[in-house]
Amino acid sequence: MRIDELGIGFLSPAVVFFFFFSYNIATHLTSLLRSYIPPLAAQHTALPRVSFAEPVPNITVAVGRDAALSCVVDNLGSHRVAWVHLDRQMILTIHRQVVARIGRFSVSYDHQRTWHLHIRGVQQEDAGRYMCQVNSEPMISQVGHVHVVVPPSVIDEDSSPSQLSVRENVRISLLCRGRGVPSPRVNWKREDGRSLIEGKTVNHQTETGSKRGDPAGRLIIAQDGEELIFSKISRTDSGAYLCIASNGVPPSVSKRITLDVEFEPIMFVPHQLLGSPLGGTLILECLTEAHPRPITFWTRTDANNVNGIMLLPSKRLRIDTVHVGYQTQMSLHIHQVEPQDIGHYKCVSKNSLGEAEGSIRVYEMLSTPPPSKQIDGRLTSVTTSTFSPAAAIPSAVNDVDRRSGGNGSSDEVAESNRKGKATHESVLGDQTITYEKNAAKKYNGVVNSRSNGSPSTSTHWLMPSLVIFWFSFSIMFR
Repeated sequence: MRIDELGIGFLSPAVVFFFFFSYNIATHLTSLLRSYIPPLAAQHTALPRVSFAEPVPNITVAVGRDAALSCVVDNLGSHRVAWVHLDRQMILTIHRQVVARIGRFSVSYDHQRTWHLHIRGVQQEDAGRYMCQVNSEPMISQVGHVHVVVPPSVIDEDSSPSQLSVRENVRISLLCRGRGVPSPRVNWKREDGRSLIEGKTVNHQTETGSKRGDPAGRLIIAQDGEELIFSKISRTDSGAYLCIASNGVPPSVSKRITLDVEFEPIMFVPHQLLGSPLGGTLILECLTEAHPRPITFWTRTDANNVNGIMLLPSKRLRIDTVHVGYQTQMSLHIHQVEPQDIGHYKCVSKNSLGEAEGSIRVYEMLSTPPPSKQIDGRLTSVTTSTFSPAAAIPSAVNDVDRRSGGNGSSDEVAESNRKGKATHESVLGDQTITYEKNAAKKYNGVVNSRSNGSPSTSTHWLMPSLVIFWFSFSIMFR
């Protein structure tokens, strides 16, 4: 549209100049007023400045537990609060809205000045720095830290198996790897309660650093307890071991490792020579040590050490086997000993690594016929036992009776037969006789009574004989 169409074409140039000059002056004055008037008005209408009333706390929480962070803001006004996980560079919430697509995060407001960020079921990746931010001008923010601790656990794939078999006298190490936050420390102990290191614990300097162990260096604990080293393992090291990982965050955790030390059998025979009269009872014993658990049995040969046979349980034979760890107690009970039981016996132990045997010789204890003695007009027999095939060893009761001259009463002799027991115990040919002292004391009393009592029959005839002799002598020399 042209200017003449606006109806101002009749205006002179002077009027146009004045109009534009006045407009420029008004615009300049208006800008000056705007630069001075708002600051003056703000002194009377500005709101209090937004600020934080207290810092965001640092918290420590165990994995799987719930946690909450608090942000206290004063004079928030119309501004908004946001939560940001700095380590993951992720906005979690803005004002009352959850932005992150993780259902474990939520936000709450107490309608006063506190904003809470809630984390349900804390995971290890939730650890790190969390920022509370207010979109004021300028923006203000503060940061709190969440420290997530993890209870210890044992890494099975990096640890020794739960069952381990090794040969004796070799070097072996048990491993127990632990993990957790903070890193756990591993301790070892025996399940049976026995001391792991006998004596004082000392430090051993090695290429990989200082290690703890026994003074001889046979057992060493290395790598902050994660490795248990046996430089020369023994059968006494067999058993169950517990590695316990702990880092101050409950609960502690343990792993059980059973260590089996394998070795060939060895045999111990407490009594290699035993004797018994026919009809008596014998107990043959052997002790064997072996692992894996051995097969055990008994064999017998005759007196000439030939015709060996394996013994099986019967009415007269009982075979007992008791296992305690790597030890096996073998017992052979022979009831009502018969002549064919006399001879040589062997206890045999076998496993996959070898075998061992022990020998026991059984001989017959002979008994002499009981002598008959006249006591108060009655015949009484007293038995004398011979404990060696070559020589007879009388019982204590018979010795006393023989010293007394055999004049005891029948009741006393019967009592001696009942109480004056003689037993035989043979260890590699040694012979021991035990008897009840009461029987010996009683017969000592009987002997004393016979010695100190009334005169014997020969004493009664002595005086008349002397009188007759003296009378005859006097007549001859008259």
